[in-house]
Amino acid sequence: MNFLDSMMYIRFYKKNLKLRLLKKFFDLDFEGRFKEKNPLFNGYEGCYPVGGILRKLKISESDSILDIGCGKGLFLYYARKFKFKKIDGVEYSKELFATAKANAKKIADARIHLFNCDARDFENYADYNFFYLCNPFSKEVMEVVISKILESYESNNRKITVYYQFPFFKDLFADNGFKPKLCTFLHGVFVLEA
Repeated sequence: MNFLDSMMYIRFYKKNLKLRLLKKFFDLDFEGRFKEKNPLFNGYEGCYPVGGILRKLKISESDSILDIGCGKGLFLYYARKFKFKKIDGVEYSKELFATAKANAKKIADARIHLFNCDARDFENYADYNFFYLCNPFSKEVMEVVISKILESYESNNRKITVYYQFPFFKDLFADNGFKPKLCTFLHGVFVLEA
């Protein structure tokens, strides 16, 4: 095992330990893997801790974030520690959405709202200036979602920041005018502004 593999294993272990502790002490269910039956969607594994990246993004009380493919809502749990005006999630899977709703109820933060729909059908992208994705779906779906975000930019011209964990389709953002501000294997931050 090389050094990078060792570091990923340690991160994975630390993430899962934290998820177990959240389950044990707060009855928040973010654990486990969920394999989606639809091949366009990647299922759920839970995001890695995001606080370090979010702190670098200079979030204010006027910012709103949408977690696209929110799974069980783990990112929403992390995001609530920041000044976002609105923290919302979209989830395609009815099963994951139900778990996310139960978790959100226990978190009890009035800024969190959830939508059970396909991200391609979601109509309110213009309400957000921050977007989060944890490799939730296929390239085909990502292309549609990026076009929806771009359409929202046309109707509501604002600085858009996309935080993309495991950015396997990062080139799609660059090809559509987003400027990479950070790009590693684990994290990608892309910005679109005039």
